[in-house]
This record gives sequence, structure tokens and C-alpha cells, in this order.
Amino acid sequence: MDSSHLNFSNQNLQNRSFKGLNLNGANFSSADIRGCDFSNAQLKDANFTGAKIGQLPRVFVFVLTIACVVAIITFKAVSEMSFGVLGRTPEESAWSYSVALFVSLGIAGLCASFSGITKQNSIFHRLTTIISGAASGALLGFYYGGSSQDNNPQIAVISAVVASLLMAFVCFKFKTGFVRVVVAVTGCITNYGFAFLLSSLAFAFLNIPNILLGSIFICLTLIATVLTMLCLLQAVKEITSVGVTSFKGADLSNAKFDGSTLQRIQRM
Repeated sequence: MDSSHLNFSNQNLQNRSFKGLNLNGANFSSADIRGCDFSNAQLKDANFTGAKIGQLPRVFVFVLTIACVVAIITFKAVSEMSFGVLGRTPEESAWSYSVALFVSLGIAGLCASFSGITKQNSIFHRLTTIISGAASGALLGFYYGGSSQDNNPQIAVISAVVASLLMAFVCFKFKTGFVRVVVAVTGCITNYGFAFLLSSLAFAFLNIPNILLGSIFICLTLIATVLTMLCLLQAVKEITSVGVTSFKGADLSNAKFDGSTLQRIQRM
């Protein structure tokens, strides 16, 4: 392709897709390429001097708003359910729900943590993302489905199953940054809830006193707390990476960048 026809200098190219195109020798100097997708493009000798790259402010605000809404919804459900099971004993009919909550929080939080530290295109990453999304969906479906019908347990269980399947499908079908944001945010909150329940068990065993079990649950609480912070950092990373200029898989041989711009690309 004749590079003379590839002069994009000083143009507003926000959110354009150049995926897989032959753009060798193209001139993008001083162009606004925030949100553009250059994945697998040929960009040998391309000029990006003075180009604006990264994430548009309105995209950041939009994603941050979604993250905050998801966090509030999840925090309310996890907090109320966690406080609701405190002091429950195996003799009570609601004990099975307490165990289900404990297991669901652990699965959702742990899988979200693993999802955040694994390579995005790996099978393990996809699997942990789907499992975390399904577990979080079950928790939210159970709480909001049940509370909307005067805490009807049958409705709550049905809502949990439907929400779990829906979230699993979304996480499987859509590999977008928005999905990763939701999984990271819900993972942070579910890890918090898991840490809270673990700490309550630790204090309960220490009060018996059972020093061994109490110490074990204290260690598990600390691990869950670390996982909470890990998911929080991952959520921040995902929020700031949605809609950024992507050069994934692109051939940038001899491409010209400003020094600071090149450092940002290397971190993307």
C-alpha cells in the first residue's frame, strides 16, 4: 500500500479500528488515536510522534460509574447476607444457606483473584472468570430475588440459579474489558465478605477456647484480606485499561514514538 495515502496526521481518529491492516509507513503524527485498535496491524516505520494515545476521559468516567454501581449492589448483598448468618448453628434450618454463602463467597473471591493474575487468553483465565462470575451471580440472584419476594427461599434459589447461568454465559461469550471490571469488582467484595466470615469463625474458636482452629482461621482471614487487596488493584487496572489504544500483536518495527509515549505503550 502506498504510504502517501496513509497520512493521518493531526486528525481525530478516536475509537477507530485499524485491526489487522497494512499501515507500514503511515503518518499518525499529532493525531488523536485514543481508543483506537491497532491489534495485529503492520506498522513498520509508522510515525506516531506527538500522537495522543490511551483512554478517553468520558470512557474512564463511564467505566468507573459502572464499577461503583456494581460495587454498591454487591456490597449491600454480601454485607447483609454475611451479617444474617452470624451465630447460626448446624441445628438451625437455615444452616445450609450459611454454608452455601460461605462456599459461594470463597469460590467467587478466589477465582476472581486467580483470574486477575493469569494471562488473559489462557484457558485457566477464562475458566476462573466464568466460575467467579457464576458464583457472584448466584449470590446476587439469591439476595435480590429473595428479598423482592419477602425472603421466599424457593424464589431466592431459582433466582440464584438463573443469575448464575446468565453470568456464566456473559463471562464465556464476552471477553471485554467491561466483563473483567465486573469480575474484579465483585471479586473484591466477595473476598471481603469471605474474610469477614473467616474472622468471625476465628474469634468464635478463640473464645471456646480452641487455639489451633482459631489460629488457622486467623491465617485464612489474612489470606482472604490479601486477596481482597489484589482484586482491588486488579479492578483499578481494568478500569484504567478499558478502551485504551491497543497495539496488541502489531508490528511496530522502526515506528517512531515520543519517549513518554513509548513507555506507556510498553506498559499496556
